[in-house]
Amino acid sequence: MNHAYSYKNRQNNEFEYQRLSQYHIKLATIMRNHNQFKACLILCEWALASMIKALYIHKYHSAHPPKELTMNEILPLVHTDTEPGLDIALFIGTMQHMSSFEERQVDQYLDLDNIEKLLQRTEDILEELATRLNDNSSKFF
Repeated sequence: MNHAYSYKNRQNNEFEYQRLSQYHIKLATIMRNHNQFKACLILCEWALASMIKALYIHKYHSAHPPKELTMNEILPLVHTDTEPGLDIALFIGTMQHMSSFEERQVDQYLDLDNIEKLLQRTEDILEELATRLNDNSSKFF
């Protein structure tokens, strides 16, 4: 019974992180539409972090992922036999780095065109990772 409860908790937490990721990306789009580029960038990074935590829960059967994940932890989560995942891991690392910049440092890199590209790439990655997560989850049933 404890194992079933644990599995149910992991499944719920995995779903909640995936849902949180979708929520963050919707907010990022709203912030972009209001020219709040720094907020958009941070929300994109949060969306990616939430999805990575969902993958962590799924892969390691852990109900509670670490608060912060390193590149050494992220790479195996996004790597598959058919997709090396290095580009995704590097993009996530870049977003982590950029979102930690001071406002004035970020402003020199962020204009609408760059934000559009970052937002689109974030959405593409989230969709790919969600598909992987959902495909892997269906294998258990």
